Amino acid sequence: MKLKILVILICCLYGAQTYAQKLYSVKGLLIDTASNSKIDKATITVLNAKDSVLQKFVYSNKGNFEVSNLKAGEFMLLITYPDYADFVARFTLDEAQPTYNFGNVKMILKARLLEEVIIRSKVVRMSIKGDTTEFNGAAYATQKNAKVEDLLKQLNGMRINQKGDILFLGEPVSRILVDGEEFFSDDPALVSKTVRADMVNKIQVFDQKSEQAKLTGIDDGIKVKTINIVLTEDKRKGVFGKLEAGPATRGFGQAEASFSKFSLKQKFSAHGNAANTGDVGSIKGDFTEYGAPGTPSMREAGAHYDTKWNKDKQAININYSLRDLNVDLVSNNLAQNNLPGNFNRSQQDRTSLSNNFNQFITTAYTAKIDSTSDFRLSINGSERKLTAENSSFGSTTRGNGVLQNSSNVSSLTDNNSRNFYAGANYTKRLKKKGRTISVNASSSFGDTKGSNYLSSQVNYYDGQGRLDSTGNINQYKPGSTTNSSVTTGFSYTDQLSKMLSLTTGYSFSRSENQNDQRSFNQDPSNNYTLLDSAFSSDFRLVSQSSTYMVNIAYTGKKISANAGTSVADAGLQQTDLFSDVILDRKFINWAPNASLRYQLNKATSLTLSYYGNTQQPDASQLQQLRQNADPLNITLGNAQLKPSFRNRLSYNYRVYQASLDRGINFRGNYGAVTNAIVSNRSTDSTGVNVFQYVNLNGRTQKNWDVYTEVYGHATKLDFVLSISFTARGNTYFNFVNDQLNKVISVDYTPRLEISKNKADYNYRLTIGPNYQVNTSSLQQVDNNSKGFFSTLNYYTKLPGNFYMGSDLNYKFTGKNKVFDRNFQQLLINTYVGKSFLKNESLKLTLKANDLLNQNTGYYRTGTSDTFTEVRNSTIKRYFMFSATWDFKKFGKSLQKQP
Repeated sequence: MKLKILVILICCLYGAQTYAQKLYSVKGLLIDTASNSKIDKATITVLNAKDSVLQKFVYSNKGNFEVSNLKAGEFMLLITYPDYADFVARFTLDEAQPTYNFGNVKMILKARLLEEVIIRSKVVRMSIKGDTTEFNGAAYATQKNAKVEDLLKQLNGMRINQKGDILFLGEPVSRILVDGEEFFSDDPALVSKTVRADMVNKIQVFDQKSEQAKLTGIDDGIKVKTINIVLTEDKRKGVFGKLEAGPATRGFGQAEASFSKFSLKQKFSAHGNAANTGDVGSIKGDFTEYGAPGTPSMREAGAHYDTKWNKDKQAININYSLRDLNVDLVSNNLAQNNLPGNFNRSQQDRTSLSNNFNQFITTAYTAKIDSTSDFRLSINGSERKLTAENSSFGSTTRGNGVLQNSSNVSSLTDNNSRNFYAGANYTKRLKKKGRTISVNASSSFGDTKGSNYLSSQVNYYDGQGRLDSTGNINQYKPGSTTNSSVTTGFSYTDQLSKMLSLTTGYSFSRSENQNDQRSFNQDPSNNYTLLDSAFSSDFRLVSQSSTYMVNIAYTGKKISANAGTSVADAGLQQTDLFSDVILDRKFINWAPNASLRYQLNKATSLTLSYYGNTQQPDASQLQQLRQNADPLNITLGNAQLKPSFRNRLSYNYRVYQASLDRGINFRGNYGAVTNAIVSNRSTDSTGVNVFQYVNLNGRTQKNWDVYTEVYGHATKLDFVLSISFTARGNTYFNFVNDQLNKVISVDYTPRLEISKNKADYNYRLTIGPNYQVNTSSLQQVDNNSKGFFSTLNYYTKLPGNFYMGSDLNYKFTGKNKVFDRNFQQLLINTYVGKSFLKNESLKLTLKANDLLNQNTGYYRTGTSDTFTEVRNSTIKRYFMFSATWDFKKFGKSLQKQP
């Protein structure tokens, strides 16, 4: 209605301006390409070509349309109709051509879009609707049988990194929904590899509140980046899946299977994978990226089921997953530990063999009790078993090269853990519009039981490098941890006016954690019965809080804003059960928040936000637990720690011109922490490090990041160009031997990306340098470094249904003051294959992984006082021959066609 009123006003104004002037018009006839029938009641919109400002719109009458009373100029014609691809075309009106006749405009169903081409058509790729970015799936070409993952790689601002993590505008995507419902909720990467690209109508990206915030109504400042995949109507009913198997050289191989069945009321999906290539299921990339540790052997399986009944008033959603991962690791670490006016360097050779088995289940039941009441019940459970054998040999030298210590440590670990969660929420909409009340309750329980056998020998050397003393440990270390919590509360929302609403809430929570860790030495009979009280502890930590919240929100045509705060009256009691010492603490937790969104015009928006919160020290920082698992690095608790306070300011400026398919993204964050909890490291003359957390007084830790992207579609050459720049920095502190260490770290990364995607070929080239600045007040030299990265991904279809493609990744890391060697690496994965059958659903592929055999598992890291260089064993060159069968069968469109 508002849009119609606006159009009427525009028409009136234009009518007054064009009085006694020559009038211009555009007309045509809409025809369905499949049935040749005329399309009635389609929306015909005329936009200004320069800035996409609306000029006029009409509806087609039995296929015919005419938009008159226009002025001279360049325009865009946009035609939309449900289930059809949008038609967009430019036209010009002038003295020589006062009327532009498009003639027969052939409209095509989205389901047939990839099989037919419309001359002059241009599908709108993206739109921004409030806080939601929406991509039109029909605007992107993909290979036959491609998955959502292949579609995501084409979206502006979307990245999939070497690990397989999905990022949007530099922020990780934590959840993918399908038609607004959870689908394998624990694993976004798995969803993107399961759902087919040709099933997608739209992809929506937005920020969701955390589960805790949605349950309690109290904003905790945590935003979950979420993707919602909206399916096309004709793909919401059918079956699809994939079978793949491939033997490889050097004992590698993989097998994968998935099956999904969708209907109007139900979705079922199951998958299973087994591989030792590091390229399987939800862990794709985890073991093939630069520096990834070890060689894995993975087996996993999972299933999803959701259904609705009772006229969609009741629904249940169930996800189950099982994973079994073995990792064999050989690693070499080099590190420099900075000291006041000096440093020491250490090296460590480590071997590890681990098995990690876990399974979990999530269930959610929702019910619409009546037209005003909703109920949701969530029950989740998980189990994990970890066994590991570790051994390491290392040594440390002083800054002058004299040996300081050497160590030989081995351990055998066996841990089992279980976790359970249940939560319920009831929402009631009252008679007054906008007035609701929500009541919630949740409870959780978890326990971990395990044991560790530790054997170590450490040799200590004097200033001349002569053996001074030796320390030996041979202990059995059983332990158990239990935790439980309960939370209950309510929230109340009232619509104060047409644009103003108020939300208040209250929440009570109580949690209890008990950590019992023992160490036993051998008795004369070589049995582990002698308690070592110096390295044993038993703590119970009980905390409870009452939280009060208020928030006021304003929603206008161009401006929306909200401001609020929560305040918690909290208490903590820590009991040392060995000594019966009790420590009671009481404190106030504040969490203010505010945001402002300004829609400058249809194409441009600006969002500003602030969030602050009190952060309490966790149990591991508080408890006076001495441990000797690593005799050279010992951590102590500090029961006197006080809370810190975190502030975060954010902005997001976005411009998108749909008619030109170009835009700008500016995003940034600034954070500051007062009374920060920082590390205090004491290093003695033998090289033993003792860590304890303390509060930082009189200084503020800071962090910031800036992301800028300019992108556009080069229409003549038909490729997408993206230029982005990322900068992030930190100023943080720690103490080393009672001296304050200030570290400033800044990372600059510009990036240029060119891509083109067609059904038969695609390519993506990304290049950019990076520059790191790293200074420490303990050392009077800068530890800066330069680097460069480049990636090239391409695929092309060849005659005879052959195809080929490659993924090339080049990385260069320059030497610096700590590490005096340059590092460069070129990883090439390439493949060639042939498709069979009419729909190309069967493929035979020959793949070469790490063709040049250069994957060294190398990476560098830097922290406040330590610089580390790591080389891990990793998956290198192998050749694989695989067979893949994608299958699908979908029902007819669920909507009647004209």
